[in-house]
Amino acid sequence: MIGNLLHGVAATVNNRLGWLTDMRFLWFGVTDRCNSRCSTCNIWRMKPSANPLSSEEVYRILRSSPFQKLEYIINSGGEPSLRSDLKQILLAEHEARSKARIQLSTNGILADKVLDVVGFMVEENGIGLDVGISLDGIGEKHDVVRGVKGNFDAVNWLIHELKPLREKYDLNVTVGSTLTVQTAKNYRELLEYSKRMDIPFMFHWFNQSNFYGNMREKEFDGCDLKAVVESSMPCNLYRDMWVQSLESGKIPRFRCFALNSFLVLKCNGDVAPCLSLWDSVAGNMRDEKYPSCVWHSERAKTIRKVVKNCSGCLNSWGVNWSLRTSYIPLLEYEAKRRLRNAD
Repeated sequence: MIGNLLHGVAATVNNRLGWLTDMRFLWFGVTDRCNSRCSTCNIWRMKPSANPLSSEEVYRILRSSPFQKLEYIINSGGEPSLRSDLKQILLAEHEARSKARIQLSTNGILADKVLDVVGFMVEENGIGLDVGISLDGIGEKHDVVRGVKGNFDAVNWLIHELKPLREKYDLNVTVGSTLTVQTAKNYRELLEYSKRMDIPFMFHWFNQSNFYGNMREKEFDGCDLKAVVESSMPCNLYRDMWVQSLESGKIPRFRCFALNSFLVLKCNGDVAPCLSLWDSVAGNMRDEKYPSCVWHSERAKTIRKVVKNCSGCLNSWGVNWSLRTSYIPLLEYEAKRRLRNAD
């Protein structure tokens, strides 16, 4: 705790002064191709990048100086399992930054492919892995949200196949859903399923951005999302921020460390601070001889000022990575919680 506090104080001071702190977290868009047809996202309608980063390029980028202190890598998309070289990409990440924990996000449609990749990492190479699987309902309810018939059966099969691997290897498996009117109606059965499978479940905030191509009004009228969030998520600062937002209609302000302690690396090499500021590109790490040039560029400095003035979001990894970086809000929240319990 003392180490986290010291790092948090240093990061907060640096942020106030406009100085950089160590980059610790990375969201990597392995591909912008997708085989889902989700009602909340239009990535599948967009034209995919013609030449995504190769595993060799991923290795070169992650070996550069900005990523020296990297702790966690989320591999997302699109759907990562559509990449024929996914094994090589994940292995390149580990070889470049062996201390970083690797996470794979998947819709589970290509369940055989995902299972093969997981086995390659944890069984064949002894590399720890976190796997996050999308689950928006049980049975056909999931398929309706995802727009692909048979998606639930594939996910259900994959979860059953991953469970014995989880017992033998360094493998964590979670399931999650984007909170909408449709998925809110399914939350009790989602919680029952996750409990039965002994796999953690969480809802994700409905993020509207050009990344998803879903810039339209959210249809939440007549749905008590606050009750769903309170009933389905563990009691912590992130959940309380979400509840507060649902009560007030405003997202609570917090010190965001986008393009500071974390960033978004697109599949074409472009660097952005987060999904909400998807079009705020600081540069391209593939095109630069030294990827650190993007990290320290004038364009990156300008975007960091935009981040400071951002109205905020409730993206799960963006908020939690920022809270872990500053740490002080987490410490204050825990102290207040203990005082309330003591009373």
